[in-house]
Amino acid sequence: MNFGESISLAYRSDESEQKSFNVNVKLPYLFTSPFGAELELNIFKKDSSFTTADQSVRVNYQLNSKNQFSLGLKSTKSSNLLSSENLNPFIKDYETNFYNIGYTFINRLKGQTIFKRNATIRFDTGIGNREISNTKDQQYQYSLDAFKIFSLNPKNNIFLRTTSEGLISDSYLENELSRFGGINSIRGFEENSLSATFYGLLITEYRYSLSSNLYIHTIIDAAYFENKIIEQKEKLYSFGFGFGLTTKAGLLRFNYANGKSENQSFKLSNSKIHLSLTALF
Repeated sequence: MNFGESISLAYRSDESEQKSFNVNVKLPYLFTSPFGAELELNIFKKDSSFTTADQSVRVNYQLNSKNQFSLGLKSTKSSNLLSSENLNPFIKDYETNFYNIGYTFINRLKGQTIFKRNATIRFDTGIGNREISNTKDQQYQYSLDAFKIFSLNPKNNIFLRTTSEGLISDSYLENELSRFGGINSIRGFEENSLSATFYGLLITEYRYSLSSNLYIHTIIDAAYFENKIIEQKEKLYSFGFGFGLTTKAGLLRFNYANGKSENQSFKLSNSKIHLSLTALF
């Protein structure tokens, strides 16, 4: 309808018997006003342990072409799938309702075939209550995702990205923790194989453009995360290389990375290959 509407659909199933399904619909400039709406559904299933369904609705205000503010409501319902013989005390049925505020900054580039955005900042924070068997606990959460491309010259660029999520609560459940790992977070680790009450990532790439639709890059990633359920605090590192190629089907990304924890030595057998195809239509 030529007002910048977008629909995003993602489904993932991996060898760890994890499945995720996400739908996001954005409707900006409703009735030609600076206000818009955003609806999202996210379903995650962890083997035979639990399922979690997130539903959210937002009202966005587009201040200008780069800056956007939002108010929203997020509802989560999680179900314990374990049998009575295999009960985990940190996996329980629960429901939460969060009231969120957010800010988004996007700097778009015109006439670019690969690097269509030069910088992005997305910050979201909220307050809510978690209910377990009619017992309520107040919680706070936040998420940050930001990147910047520093152009050294027409062929050489440096890509920096930082991502962080955190949950503040008096107690924690395994099925409410943030999950990360994979091509869209720290590479060299399986998709969503890491869980944390708090994590922070630094993702870096040195990019060299071979042509207007092909670039190669290095991979140097670092992460720090905490899991208060098991009193875990750990640093992670990842090194590798990859390329990005614009095809008729979309942007194809290939990453080869080797990830390790702070006290581990590098092993080639721990290397991972990540493939991603992003199609815009």
